[in-house]
Amino acid sequence: MAGNQQQRTPISILAIGDSLTEGYYKRGRAFHPYAKHLTELFDHANIPVNIQQKGVSGERVVPTMINRFHRLLSNSTSYDWIIILGGTNDLADSSKTAEIIFQKGLQPMYELCLNHTQKKTKLVAMTVIENTYYSPERAEDEDRQNLNNMIRNYVANSSEKDRIVLVDLDKGIPYHSLTSEKERKEIYDDVVHLTPVGYDRMATLIFDAIKDKL
Repeated sequence: MAGNQQQRTPISILAIGDSLTEGYYKRGRAFHPYAKHLTELFDHANIPVNIQQKGVSGERVVPTMINRFHRLLSNSTSYDWIIILGGTNDLADSSKTAEIIFQKGLQPMYELCLNHTQKKTKLVAMTVIENTYYSPERAEDEDRQNLNNMIRNYVANSSEKDRIVLVDLDKGIPYHSLTSEKERKEIYDDVVHLTPVGYDRMATLIFDAIKDKL
């Protein structure tokens, strides 16, 4: 059995995003990408995996991340899954609306993924987590919520139901709805970044969403 497992082709995963993919915490003095624990979850399930973690702290979806994504897909690598998380830094730019971020950034990235390698690659689309400043009731949070609804609607209305999965980080890793200050401190490291515990939770949400589609 062990010999057979060793001969299995590893699942190839590309994880692209900003600092939340890179695992930024402690003001950039340390990194704990969710890919680390996601690899461990695959290992525990005896599923060989190769995860390329391509997070760049501070990156915006428009135009940098989408351009980088083009370059990543132009190489000869064939990915089984692509995980896309972006928008946090764009939302901090008052000149960008949710529509611009989605229509000129995330949606084209999703479509590039779904059209990659003879339409065999599967996509994980993730919503944007809260920040600790603005609760969902505040007007300042409206663009983030609008962007997340666009992501949710894209997945819900996709004709590629067997190849696209939503990981709703907005609901899976909340801040303002938590009643325990201890839990908040365990998960959130600063205004928008997570602790290693938070990034591990992100990995668990991803694994739970895709394990039945592997």
